Amino acid sequence: MREPGRDLRTWATFSDISLHGCYVEATATADVGTVLQIKLEANGVRIETRGCVRVSYPSLGMGIAFTEMSEENRTHLRDLLTTISRPSVIVGADLASSQPVSGSLKAVPLISDSGAAVRALVEYFENRQMLTQEEFLRVLRKSQRANPAPGKDSRF
Repeated sequence: MREPGRDLRTWATFSDISLHGCYVEATATADVGTVLQIKLEANGVRIETRGCVRVSYPSLGMGIAFTEMSEENRTHLRDLLTTISRPSVIVGADLASSQPVSGSLKAVPLISDSGAAVRALVEYFENRQMLTQEEFLRVLRKSQRANPAPGKDSRF
């Protein structure tokens, strides 16, 4: 990685990558908003792109959003992701469906603390990849009991 126009290059370990960006572990980090020229090589595939630092943890790593990538490099990235990705969800036909859920979400609790609801959902997904409607409602209800914030009634 390097900033365009600068000769300083930084080596880093990519610990997470998608079509839209990556997280790199590096002791030399850049500030949020910094544009970087990135060359990624893995499994014999080389990808070149530009990215913008979206989050930076000094001496630990950075989250980078890809901003400019040729179609050829995007194709290489898709190929690479196919070789390194695990299926994100494996379910039986009775558990997941592309059909709309029958019924309504009338049971959605009043959200008085939206921050607590979001934190609870983020915490849920830290170790899981799928959320059923019933589990979603349970997480929301629990988040509102744990952190009530009176006077902010709204539906989630």
